[in-house]
Amino acid sequence: MTSARARLGTRRRTRRQVIVWTAIALVISLVAAALPYLEIPGVAAIPVAQALVPLGAVFLLVLAVISMVVRLWMAALILMIGAAVGGVPTLTPVDTSQACGAGTPLTVLSFNAKLSGADPIALADLMRATEPDAVALVEVDETLIDAVRGEPDLADALPHRTREVTAGQASGSVILSAFPLSSEEDVPGSEFDQVSAIATVPGAGEVRLAAVHPPPPVWQPNGWLSGLDDIAAWVNQTPDDTLLIAGDFNASFAHPALRRLSSGLRTGAEAAGPIPWPTWPEEKLVPAFTAIDHTFARGAEPMAWESFPVAGSDHRAVATEWVLCGESSDAD
Repeated sequence: MTSARARLGTRRRTRRQVIVWTAIALVISLVAAALPYLEIPGVAAIPVAQALVPLGAVFLLVLAVISMVVRLWMAALILMIGAAVGGVPTLTPVDTSQACGAGTPLTVLSFNAKLSGADPIALADLMRATEPDAVALVEVDETLIDAVRGEPDLADALPHRTREVTAGQASGSVILSAFPLSSEEDVPGSEFDQVSAIATVPGAGEVRLAAVHPPPPVWQPNGWLSGLDDIAAWVNQTPDDTLLIAGDFNASFAHPALRRLSSGLRTGAEAAGPIPWPTWPEEKLVPAFTAIDHTFARGAEPMAWESFPVAGSDHRAVATEWVLCGESSDAD
């Protein structure tokens, strides 16, 4: 009789454990599934949490495996569904179409110099290695720009630039270009400089380039959200057939605002596959965990993407190779 009661008690405890763990799995999965779609103005905690969604999806998959090991099948299924629903929106969208065919190649380098503190020699060396046709730099001052452009080979390779940047270590944004620049204009949506200009590219015609840097969400959640939407509106209203917009967006694909902004555009990172390779934070105790530095384009097709550390900055520089869909190159 005692043995039968013990077995009954064990079954009851086991059943109770199954119910509790399944309920916990359901709550965690619902939060993970909903998080990439939430948008509440003024609540900084939401975009901060959204930056961690890819890591959260991996964590849910680990919990699902543990649940299967201990034969908690329903909990495992719930966790896998939560990981999929929450994780899929954060993946880099990949467009397998090849709309451009044989077009004009263009390499763009984008970099946040972290309060103008990046090592100019390291940045110059990276430019030599990647040989960009255009460079979008944010959080730069004239001292850093002059130090980089003072290198004789870079002055020859990138002789054109947008106007002098706003004074201050964080405010400046500049475009350096191998091709002549014209029709310069501001891009709305930030307290920092956001500049654009048309580059006249041989074989491709006019290409509008933009360097953007909306404010971070941590201290300015409303400014961050409205900034991304202002940039999106500018992209939609800009009539240029070929547009490349690069910089530190302070947002990943886990954020609905960036998905809105990039709708209808190609992302350079798709050339590296669907995994959202992180670009921030670099040179920190915590490894880079979120991809917030991007290059988007209209009228161009991404061919290659790679990121690089640069001493003195907490952002990785991003180099993207594109094929422009405009006129075919006369140099072929």
